[in-house]
Amino acid sequence: MTSRLAQRHNLTGDVVHPDPDNVEPYLPASAPLPSQTTTLHKPRWWTSDDVSAQQPNRWATLRHIYREELAEFFGTMMILLFGAGVECQVNLHYHIQGSVREVAAYGSYFQGRMAWAAGVAMAVWTAGGISGGHCNPSVTLALWMFRGFPSSKVFRFILAQVLGATFGSLLVYANNFTNIQSFQGSSARTVTGPNSTAGFFFTLPASELSYGSAFYSEFLASAVLLFVVFALADPNNLKPPKGTQPFAMFVLLIGIGASLGYNTGYAINGARDTGPRIALWLVGYGSDVWTHDKFYWFWNPWIASIAGGIVGAATYDAFIYNGVDSPFNKPKHASITPASRNGYSELPQHVGSEDQHAEHA
Repeated sequence: MTSRLAQRHNLTGDVVHPDPDNVEPYLPASAPLPSQTTTLHKPRWWTSDDVSAQQPNRWATLRHIYREELAEFFGTMMILLFGAGVECQVNLHYHIQGSVREVAAYGSYFQGRMAWAAGVAMAVWTAGGISGGHCNPSVTLALWMFRGFPSSKVFRFILAQVLGATFGSLLVYANNFTNIQSFQGSSARTVTGPNSTAGFFFTLPASELSYGSAFYSEFLASAVLLFVVFALADPNNLKPPKGTQPFAMFVLLIGIGASLGYNTGYAINGARDTGPRIALWLVGYGSDVWTHDKFYWFWNPWIASIAGGIVGAATYDAFIYNGVDSPFNKPKHASITPASRNGYSELPQHVGSEDQHAEHA
């Protein structure tokens, strides 16, 4: 067997110095290279290298059918794992100074913003190449209104997002159950009050804030989110290179959280707020998770964020975007063909997932 060192005489320039445009990064979870093929990585049930000749099993078929919804589920779950997780970690561990409990002794407000932003970035990396990485009903609805996202997928995506946020919240609650017991005591779980832990999972308005101010704060943050999301997906603007959109979202979420987040906790995402409410309602926090502040969960994390998102997306399209797929750029006397009526669902998969079905969260 020829040693690797002896093979150096057979190496050519294009092998030693490959064209960067033709090189895909080799990641830990990537398929093995041909030289690394093993029984595990190339199981014996593959009798041919032609995958099209194989009959997929039932699970693979079901996964293919629901892959986009599953991506939205797990992507939104990531947001809560990181976000609610950091809130519990920072606030449930404290110092005792005399008779005073010093909350958030092991973290800071900015640490929380970093973790929420990381959760959004992980969500987009998880789902971006499969479903577009919406992980937010406001994004899904804005894409439906301005980019032809198929109507048939809107409800399915939003449902998957809410369920993913619920599951992520339950995982965080289970992980911090003992700490929550110690923090709040054995009494019934509460949504408000000095020892409440509900605010570690879903958003609440600042106590000094009027309802009108709370609505405006959520509206503004959501408008900024969708304005920049649409900018990041614009091929005629400084669209980030493929695979780096999540990092751009990380920076965006840090900025929103640090500058616009205090008043309402910047839900800017109805699923991210409702999922935790479902989870805490299931574990015994009571109906107050829905009724506090005159059904705050509905008129702020949903209505304000969706309205703000639509205005932010419309503002970008009206004043900056020049793509023909926007309603603002519809040509005069344009007729609607079957393909255009269905939006980018009729486009090749690589176009739908990269150019118009861009990664968002």
